[in-house]
Amino acid sequence: MTFTAIIIGCITGFISAFFGFGGSSIDTPLLNVFLHLPPYVALGTPLPVAILTILIALSVYWKSNLINYRIFLYSALGGLPGVMIGSYLSQFFPGKILMILTAGVLFFIGLNFLINDIHQKELYAKKGQDKISSAYILIMAIVSSVISGILANGGGLFFVAIYVMLFGMKIKEAIATSLLTVAVLILPSCVIHYYLGHIDLDVSFAMSLGVIPMAYAGAKLDLRTKSSTIKMLFGFLLIAFSLYFFGYQFLI
Repeated sequence: MTFTAIIIGCITGFISAFFGFGGSSIDTPLLNVFLHLPPYVALGTPLPVAILTILIALSVYWKSNLINYRIFLYSALGGLPGVMIGSYLSQFFPGKILMILTAGVLFFIGLNFLINDIHQKELYAKKGQDKISSAYILIMAIVSSVISGILANGGGLFFVAIYVMLFGMKIKEAIATSLLTVAVLILPSCVIHYYLGHIDLDVSFAMSLGVIPMAYAGAKLDLRTKSSTIKMLFGFLLIAFSLYFFGYQFLI
């Protein structure tokens, strides 16, 4: 189990740093499928590892001046209460339903990234994020964070999608800003899920051994890759994982 957890940490550490979400969305199905962790534990165990991934990736993105601090501030203000509410509510949802919901969310966001990549709207260049109302940012942050909390997702997956699809941010700026936002939001979610018994610390520690080198490598490679390539790969990756994981739920 330890070796498998390390390999999962390597894979998700690289993917998380490269695409800008903490790893829970990818880790959850892998832990459930390959380590046979119960649904709730598979949802919660990646959260401590996500914190480590984010800190390593941020050390790279910070130097590139890619973070939009206004978007981050209002995202954090709206996201903190949202993620705490969602984390608490997660115990009232059947575990298998949460697994299927995770697959559905992955598929929807992946499909939107592929569609939007063909006809990308450069809203960032036309109007800038300073024209997006603070209330709108807060509302989107609250909604996405409640969902993230329920699914024990760090939130980066949803924030990257919202920043690009709704706020018109460039993908690399969205990734960097999302990571900083999630660094704030994931702490209360992690505490609540640990209190609920949803985190296997032994598995989390083993995964962290793979995360440390690969998260740094993923962030460095992201800065050298074209934005259009990142968006296309992001979409394909999410759709592939969602289809595999959705099908697996009906075989067990």
